[in-house]
Amino acid sequence: MLNGALARRYAQALFELAVEVSLLDQVDAELQELTKLIAENSELRHLLNHPNIEAKTKKEVLNKILDQNISDITRHFFYLLIDRRRQNLTKHIQREFTRLANEARNVIEAQIVSAVPLAEAQEEKLKQVIAKATGKNVRLTTSVDSTLIGGAKLQIGDRVMDGSIATALEKLRNQLKKSSYKPQQEVGETKE
Repeated sequence: MLNGALARRYAQALFELAVEVSLLDQVDAELQELTKLIAENSELRHLLNHPNIEAKTKKEVLNKILDQNISDITRHFFYLLIDRRRQNLTKHIQREFTRLANEARNVIEAQIVSAVPLAEAQEEKLKQVIAKATGKNVRLTTSVDSTLIGGAKLQIGDRVMDGSIATALEKLRNQLKKSSYKPQQEVGETKE
């Protein structure tokens, strides 16, 4: 809970600064890349979170890794996190910053997980329906999960709509168990 509140405060401060200097999109992209870099590199993550390594050393290593095209705002913001020993909040800060940036750009993110890949026309239709329902521009990400059997799961912000066959079968199974007065024998078991 405390980490979430701290992440929101840091993200809000960075957001206000990025808007002030008209670098919102650039800072958002850089923060996402930095978060991805830390998540994918266990050695860097260990170095940044190690309590016995000096902040100066962490900054030097990070400076060598980061592209020179990264903005001073993002670089100095991350140095501030290191100085205050808050670099472990990077992922939470990035998520909150992106949410604030999307709100400012009137964009909503939606994720759809389907049993089979969606056709481009289906994706466009889905974007149009979501845009009409929310009144926002839609950034849609898609993925495939064959364990869904059929159908799809759609997440828009915090809302999740599950129309997968796997979930429907699980609900049906649970309803049948509840409505039965005596335990059912499992398939393949023999009755004695």
